[in-house]
Amino acid sequence: MKFKIILSTFLKYGTLLTSLGFIFTVSLQIYARFFLTDVPPWTEEASRMLFIYAISFASGLAYRGNYFVYLEAFYVGFSQKMKKVVDLVSPLLSFLLFGITAWYAVSVFKMGFSESSPSLQIIMAVPFFSLLILSCTVSFYSLLSLLKKIKYWRS
Repeated sequence: MKFKIILSTFLKYGTLLTSLGFIFTVSLQIYARFFLTDVPPWTEEASRMLFIYAISFASGLAYRGNYFVYLEAFYVGFSQKMKKVVDLVSPLLSFLLFGITAWYAVSVFKMGFSESSPSLQIIMAVPFFSLLILSCTVSFYSLLSLLKKIKYWRS
């Protein structure tokens, strides 16, 4: 239980900080285009990485809060039995998909240690780590959702 609270807090602050950083770097780039002679070359790459991290942190929270888009028009037309099946299969498939993604994200992360970004000159493992955050948090919250639905379905 405590792990869920710590993870949720980490994701919330990560989303907030990276979103603010993204806004700052984009604002700096806009300001530099209008008022300075040269635009700092690192702002585009930094804003791209901050945006990717903001999405990575927010995706687990979005899954937890059930904020992803789904096709309710089809769902409403299903029978009650079919709705139960869809409710059970959906988190299972999400768990499998993001679990497989997490598995391969580890090798992508390791591969990033041998590369560096063009303008920021940081190792690419730093931006590649965002894929691991996204896939692990979504698979974790989809597993919790699956277990909750199995418990509800049995009762």
